[in-house]
Amino acid sequence: MPKRYPPEFRARVLALLKAGKGVQQVAVELGLSDATIYSWRRQDQIDSGARPGLSSLQAAELAAARRRIRELEEEVLILNRAAEQWKPVVPPKERFALIGELAAQGVSIERAARLLEVSVAGFFAWRTRAPSERTIRHAWLTDVIREVHAESFPTYGARRVYAELTLGRGLADRPRRCGAAYRQCWPARAAGPAKGQADPAQVHHRG
Repeated sequence: MPKRYPPEFRARVLALLKAGKGVQQVAVELGLSDATIYSWRRQDQIDSGARPGLSSLQAAELAAARRRIRELEEEVLILNRAAEQWKPVVPPKERFALIGELAAQGVSIERAARLLEVSVAGFFAWRTRAPSERTIRHAWLTDVIREVHAESFPTYGARRVYAELTLGRGLADRPRRCGAAYRQCWPARAAGPAKGQADPAQVHHRG
């Protein structure tokens, strides 16, 4: 890798050349190669407009753009691999919800639908469809679970929350439905319970 010199040092070299010193003389005095000095002088002439070519600013912008492209390519690769894992298990209506969120941020609906492997017509049909009673119940149940958890300061886990819902508040929702709402409140716990812990999706009151 070529040795890097600070901009101040390069400016000093160019100032000596402009003062009338020759390239070889400056090279000997400062311990540089002739090729390095010729390169710096040529770039200085380009930056000043005296010679055609890619300016230092343009070169820096190009290098930054190339780095960003490499980063984006890596991100796309990661997302594609992740998508291969979740697409088979994520139902279309959840993909539609994601498309709605992306569309609100200015992302093309057509492109999002293509990448998520759902139809544009299906998305618009989903968006105009009134929410089902089950969806409304799930949203309400999620709010209740958040409330119960907050009132516990917050110490209740899935099992204690379910006990409060059934015994304390008289709700008759099944454990699986409560578990799904619980995971929606705390997605980080959706990957699965730690060894020896109960799965929130299978919570039930043991009393």
